[in-house]
Amino acid sequence: MKSICSADHIKGYKGSAIAQNEKNDCVVRAIASTFGFEYDVAHKYVAEEFGRQPGKGTFGTIPKLKIRKHILNVPYQSLPKEDLLYPGSAIHQKKGGGPVYMTLRLFLEKFPLGKYLVVVKGHAFSIINGVVIGNANDGKRLKAKIKFAIKVEE
Repeated sequence: MKSICSADHIKGYKGSAIAQNEKNDCVVRAIASTFGFEYDVAHKYVAEEFGRQPGKGTFGTIPKLKIRKHILNVPYQSLPKEDLLYPGSAIHQKKGGGPVYMTLRLFLEKFPLGKYLVVVKGHAFSIINGVVIGNANDGKRLKAKIKFAIKVEE
Protein backbone atom coordinates (compact mmCIF):
# COMPACT_ATOMS: atom_id res chain seq x y z
CA MET A 1 0.00 0.00 0.00
CA LYS A 2 1.23 3.45 -0.80
CA SER A 3 1.45 6.20 1.78
CA ILE A 4 2.86 9.71 1.75
CA CYS A 5 3.93 11.85 4.68
CA SER A 6 1.52 14.78 4.87
CA ALA A 7 4.45 17.23 5.03
CA ASP A 8 5.37 16.15 1.49
CA HIS A 9 1.81 16.56 0.18
CA ILE A 10 0.41 19.71 1.79
CA LYS A 11 0.84 23.01 -0.03
CA GLY A 12 2.99 25.45 1.90
CA TYR A 13 3.78 23.03 4.72
CA LYS A 14 7.56 23.16 4.49
CA GLY A 15 7.63 26.96 4.29
CA SER A 16 5.14 27.50 7.10
CA ALA A 17 6.52 28.83 10.38
CA ILE A 18 3.26 27.75 12.04
CA ALA A 19 3.61 24.15 10.81
CA GLN A 20 7.22 23.86 11.95
CA ASN A 21 6.24 24.73 15.55
CA GLU A 22 2.97 22.79 15.68
CA LYS A 23 2.10 19.42 17.20
CA ASN A 24 -1.13 17.43 17.60
CA ASP A 25 -2.31 18.92 14.31
CA CYS A 26 -3.54 15.81 12.49
CA VAL A 27 -6.98 17.33 11.80
CA VAL A 28 -5.36 20.45 10.35
CA ARG A 29 -3.12 18.31 8.12
CA ALA A 30 -6.02 16.02 7.14
CA ILE A 31 -8.18 18.99 6.12
CA ALA A 32 -5.29 20.63 4.24
CA SER A 33 -4.41 17.49 2.30
CA THR A 34 -7.97 16.25 1.65
CA PHE A 35 -9.28 19.62 0.47
CA GLY A 36 -6.06 20.84 -1.21
CA PHE A 37 -5.55 23.89 1.04
CA GLU A 38 -2.32 25.46 2.16
CA TYR A 39 -1.37 24.47 5.71
CA ASP A 40 -1.78 27.97 7.15
CA VAL A 41 -5.29 28.30 5.65
CA ALA A 42 -6.37 24.96 7.15
CA HIS A 43 -4.74 25.86 10.48
CA LYS A 44 -6.68 29.12 10.72
CA TYR A 45 -9.93 27.43 9.65
CA VAL A 46 -9.65 24.65 12.24
CA ALA A 47 -8.80 27.17 14.97
CA GLU A 48 -11.79 29.37 14.12
CA GLU A 49 -14.41 26.74 13.26
CA PHE A 50 -13.36 23.83 15.49
CA GLY A 51 -11.98 25.81 18.43
CA ARG A 52 -8.54 24.22 18.21
CA GLN A 53 -5.83 25.74 20.38
CA PRO A 54 -2.17 25.80 19.20
CA GLY A 55 -0.35 22.58 20.10
CA LYS A 56 -3.56 20.89 21.24
CA GLY A 57 -5.59 18.25 19.46
CA THR A 58 -8.93 18.98 17.80
CA PHE A 59 -11.71 17.60 19.96
CA GLY A 60 -15.24 16.84 18.77
CA THR A 61 -14.13 16.50 15.16
CA ILE A 62 -16.74 13.92 14.15
CA PRO A 63 -19.86 15.82 15.27
CA LYS A 64 -18.49 19.07 13.83
CA LEU A 65 -17.81 17.45 10.46
CA LYS A 66 -21.24 15.80 10.47
CA ILE A 67 -23.11 19.11 10.77
CA ARG A 68 -21.12 20.93 8.09
CA LYS A 69 -21.72 20.46 4.38
CA HIS A 70 -18.58 22.20 3.13
CA ILE A 71 -15.19 23.43 4.26
CA LEU A 72 -14.18 26.76 2.75
CA ASN A 73 -16.74 26.29 -0.03
CA VAL A 74 -15.64 22.75 -0.93
CA PRO A 75 -18.62 20.41 -0.52
CA TYR A 76 -18.36 16.99 1.09
CA GLN A 77 -20.61 14.28 2.41
CA SER A 78 -20.34 11.96 5.39
CA LEU A 79 -20.17 8.32 4.45
CA PRO A 80 -23.24 6.48 5.76
CA LYS A 81 -22.68 4.38 8.87
CA GLU A 82 -23.52 1.24 6.86
CA ASP A 83 -20.52 1.92 4.64
CA LEU A 84 -18.25 1.95 7.68
CA LEU A 85 -19.47 -1.40 8.99
CA TYR A 86 -18.27 -4.59 7.44
CA PRO A 87 -21.05 -7.19 7.19
CA GLY A 88 -19.03 -9.84 9.02
CA SER A 89 -18.62 -13.18 7.35
CA ALA A 90 -17.81 -16.28 9.35
CA ILE A 91 -14.16 -15.24 9.27
CA HIS A 92 -14.80 -11.64 10.35
CA GLN A 93 -17.77 -12.08 12.71
CA LYS A 94 -17.21 -10.85 16.24
CA LYS A 95 -17.63 -13.37 19.02
CA GLY A 96 -21.16 -13.03 20.28
CA GLY A 97 -22.35 -11.44 17.04
CA GLY A 98 -22.66 -7.77 16.23
CA PRO A 99 -21.09 -5.59 13.60
CA VAL A 100 -17.47 -5.57 12.65
CA TYR A 101 -16.11 -2.11 11.97
CA MET A 102 -14.35 -1.17 8.79
CA THR A 103 -10.57 -1.33 9.04
CA LEU A 104 -8.15 0.74 7.02
CA ARG A 105 -7.36 -2.30 4.86
CA LEU A 106 -11.05 -2.91 4.07
CA PHE A 107 -11.65 0.81 3.49
CA LEU A 108 -8.87 0.94 0.90
CA GLU A 109 -10.37 -2.09 -0.85
CA LYS A 110 -13.92 -0.69 -0.83
CA PHE A 111 -13.01 2.91 -1.75
CA PRO A 112 -9.97 2.80 -4.08
CA LEU A 113 -10.82 6.13 -5.74
CA GLY A 114 -11.78 9.53 -4.36
CA LYS A 115 -10.72 11.97 -1.66
CA TYR A 116 -11.51 11.04 1.93
CA LEU A 117 -10.82 12.48 5.35
CA VAL A 118 -10.73 9.52 7.72
CA VAL A 119 -10.97 9.49 11.52
CA VAL A 120 -9.68 6.59 13.60
CA LYS A 121 -9.45 6.56 17.40
CA GLY A 122 -7.65 9.77 18.39
CA HIS A 123 -6.30 10.53 14.92
CA ALA A 124 -7.22 11.79 11.43
CA PHE A 125 -5.60 11.50 8.02
CA SER A 126 -6.41 11.62 4.30
CA ILE A 127 -6.85 8.95 1.69
CA ILE A 128 -6.65 10.16 -1.91
CA ASN A 129 -7.12 7.59 -4.67
CA GLY A 130 -5.93 4.77 -2.41
CA VAL A 131 -2.89 6.63 -1.05
CA VAL A 132 -2.77 7.27 2.70
CA ILE A 133 -1.54 10.78 3.50
CA GLY A 134 -0.64 11.42 7.11
CA ASN A 135 2.03 10.37 9.58
CA ALA A 136 4.74 8.03 8.31
CA ASN A 137 3.13 4.99 9.97
CA ASP A 138 -0.54 5.69 9.10
CA GLY A 139 -0.42 3.55 5.98
CA LYS A 140 0.85 0.59 8.02
CA ARG A 141 -2.05 0.64 10.49
CA LEU A 142 -4.17 -1.70 8.37
CA LYS A 143 -6.18 -2.97 11.36
CA ALA A 144 -7.10 0.53 12.58
CA LYS A 145 -10.89 0.85 12.86
CA ILE A 146 -12.43 3.64 10.84
CA LYS A 147 -14.74 5.61 13.13
CA PHE A 148 -15.87 8.20 10.60
CA ALA A 149 -15.09 9.31 7.06
CA ILE A 150 -16.13 12.04 4.69
CA LYS A 151 -15.83 12.12 0.92
CA VAL A 152 -15.00 15.33 -0.90
CA GLU A 153 -17.34 15.89 -3.81
CA GLU A 154 -15.56 16.57 -7.07
